[in-house]
Amino acid sequence: KKYDMKKISSFTVLIISLMLLFICNSAKANMASPFIEGTKAASAISSRHVDILHESIFIQIDENFHTAKYKVEYTIKSDVVGKQIPLLFCAVDYKDDFCVWLDDRPVKVFDIPFKKEEGEESSDSIFSDFTNSCDRCDDNNRKIECRWDDNTSETYYSFEMKYFQPELSQGTHRIRVEYTAYPWRNCLDWITKYNFRYSLSPAKKWKSFGTLDITVEQAGKIKDYSSNLGNPQEGGIKQINTWHFDSLPEDEFMELTYKPEPNSYAKILLTFGPEGLAAVYGIFLFLLHLKFITCYRKSNRQKRFSWVVILGSILVPFFILLFFIYSYSIIDFVIGKDASQRHGYIALIIIFYPIILPFYWVLMWLIDKRIKYKMLHQQEK
Repeated sequence: KKYDMKKISSFTVLIISLMLLFICNSAKANMASPFIEGTKAASAISSRHVDILHESIFIQIDENFHTAKYKVEYTIKSDVVGKQIPLLFCAVDYKDDFCVWLDDRPVKVFDIPFKKEEGEESSDSIFSDFTNSCDRCDDNNRKIECRWDDNTSETYYSFEMKYFQPELSQGTHRIRVEYTAYPWRNCLDWITKYNFRYSLSPAKKWKSFGTLDITVEQAGKIKDYSSNLGNPQEGGIKQINTWHFDSLPEDEFMELTYKPEPNSYAKILLTFGPEGLAAVYGIFLFLLHLKFITCYRKSNRQKRFSWVVILGSILVPFFILLFFIYSYSIIDFVIGKDASQRHGYIALIIIFYPIILPFYWVLMWLIDKRIKYKMLHQQEK
């Protein structure tokens, strides 16, 4: 009997060690930031020699709300003739190319040098015309603040912007800018929330503000997105929506937000959640374990120890915790490409294994003892 107890103890320690090791290797932890920044783009920054009479923003969103094609057109009026910088552009982390046209002719876009050229005075710089539009940072750079939401603003230096320097005639011209933007993503919930942002705050620095038209077109099925622009002229969310402003909107940024609806299977799993799914799975394993205990006792009524109780008491809590860990991946898989996959330190669930194990073991030992007693009592009769 002592030998049997020693074997049982050694076997138990071995199995528990292997279970914990397997959980550690299988557990997933994802504590990356739940907020993922997308493309940062803003209204152009104007020099003091240019009036922006009208800004038109056309946004074409793909069917998944994963990218958006921006076409921004400015109608400008130049008071001077010759080579100058009519606009600076702020666009960060966009997809593919950043393209600019002047009066329907493509123009080359440059990055602003980080430092002024050697021997160049600040007043001689080609960027000196922007003293009305940008705050002075130092002798080498200027900066401007852009708002991206109600709580977030960011300062950009001139070297983070783009510019072009064509020959302009006095009068009215059209400048068109095109690029593809990535959405900002909020992964706090099971399903990712997407939004596209465009800062209007640089327009406060313009020599004058004319009018603003915004058009949003959706590809594929109409998605019920929300906007901080107020109600569109169409009265509700349509395939194409438009907004018109005769003055700068109160919000210094434009935001289009969309959260996909989960499919019917995902809704069911989300209703239960990982805890509910693990509970259902745990009840199933408990009943299965109970059945094996009963079957074992029918043919081993005199045995003091039940290997079915021991092995099941080790494995059942382990598989419940393992299922709980993997239930997050199961739900993410059913949600599909819009799953946030941000669930924190799921691996910490292993700390409950040494707590659950003895309680479950004692429970099943008591149940086995009761079953054994009943069977022996029936046998005596």
